[in-house]
Amino acid sequence: MRIALSGLTLAVAWTVALAVVARSPGLHSIPGMWLGVFGLPGVVIANWVQSLLHEFNRLIGYSLMFLVNWAFYCSVIVGIISMKNKLSR
Repeated sequence: MRIALSGLTLAVAWTVALAVVARSPGLHSIPGMWLGVFGLPGVVIANWVQSLLHEFNRLIGYSLMFLVNWAFYCSVIVGIISMKNKLSR
């Protein structure tokens, strides 16, 4: 449960930060580029799905980015915990 909540926290923080940066400095600014790097799986899959729909819907895009990144962050956290447990033996 803690892993899911940690992943959820990271995904929510990333999505909110992306929305703020998209409205102020822009996605092609340095903060926007770094947010793209940290949200890479979600950004790629959301943009791919949007291209299949032939139109960009901001709500669908942010929702897909959030869900994909949540799953990604949870798997990264599980990997970190697994490596930590393996190295501490």
